[in-house]
Amino acid sequence: MPVPPPDDFPRRTILSGLGGAVPKFSAREAADGRLSTFVTDEEHQEAYENALDLASQLVGYARRKARENPAWTREFNLQRVRDGIKEKVRSREWDFTPDEQEWIMRQLADLLEQPEAYAPTDPER
Repeated sequence: MPVPPPDDFPRRTILSGLGGAVPKFSAREAADGRLSTFVTDEEHQEAYENALDLASQLVGYARRKARENPAWTREFNLQRVRDGIKEKVRSREWDFTPDEQEWIMRQLADLLEQPEAYAPTDPER
């Protein structure tokens, strides 16, 4: 059974464009009849798993870049990662909201604080 998203993981809202002159409200009807502007629990779980996977993969990348470029500060290295994520999202290769991107960066920073033997690494990435 998958680990549920933590409380600090942002929940996406439904984005839609409804044409016309009259104001409209876009929502999804849940099985219990309630209307919601948020994604389903399954969609939220998928977004969390994707973000967690990326953060875990970026640990090895960030550590490799730090080893290859010892003059880089930790902040500079993390900013390069942040910029890379934004570019992948901008080019539509990756699908992460701005809040999810910030969560990924916080998760990455936390993972980088762990000793290498305990944190996920992939030296080839």
